[in-house]
Amino acid sequence: MNDTQQKEIEQESVKYRDIIQGNFIDSYRNLTYKRVFSLFWVNRFCNNVTFVIKSDDDITINIPFLIPYLSNKLNKTKVLECLYLIGIKPYRKPRNKWHTTLSEYPFATFPPYCAGPSSIMSADVIREMYEATTLVPFIWLEDVYGGGFLPWISRIHIVHPKCYRKDLGASLKDKPCHLFYINDIKNASHPYIMWKTIENYTQNHLCKCK
Repeated sequence: MNDTQQKEIEQESVKYRDIIQGNFIDSYRNLTYKRVFSLFWVNRFCNNVTFVIKSDDDITINIPFLIPYLSNKLNKTKVLECLYLIGIKPYRKPRNKWHTTLSEYPFATFPPYCAGPSSIMSADVIREMYEATTLVPFIWLEDVYGGGFLPWISRIHIVHPKCYRKDLGASLKDKPCHLFYINDIKNASHPYIMWKTIENYTQNHLCKCK
């Protein structure tokens, strides 16, 4: 990043107050640094919140469903919910995007972990996972590190609700009773259509997480 780009970022940050910038190169293999930095930032500046939602830019959040869903958990602690992956093996082929060498990770499978696109965390989970970063060696696979090893070391139980996530493309005309929708075919218009579906449905209906 050059000085001009940095100045533009700082100007936008002053204007909209919606940018958080860490001191590392923003690259795919540095996503673990971004995860750790986000845990630090929330723990340092937002430790009075009840829940934190981690979400990628290809996720549509069903806010009218999510708010009452979380309201029923206000008295609970150590809430960590996500799409839970079990028995995933490292990719060993060199040309694969997620190629992981034996020196980087020598074991046959990863620990169970939260898929990266979205997760729900209570504030105490954020604090405990941030503290665990001092104990867990760096792994460039952000999902495995932040969604697997940190909860494991912190002894945090991960929950995968049945209503958690669904592919967006197959849900445009369906009842929007999932918390998150992932834009699986990367169609730019689908998030807007999905949001209108959510808006129209929730005016007269109430979703339940079964």
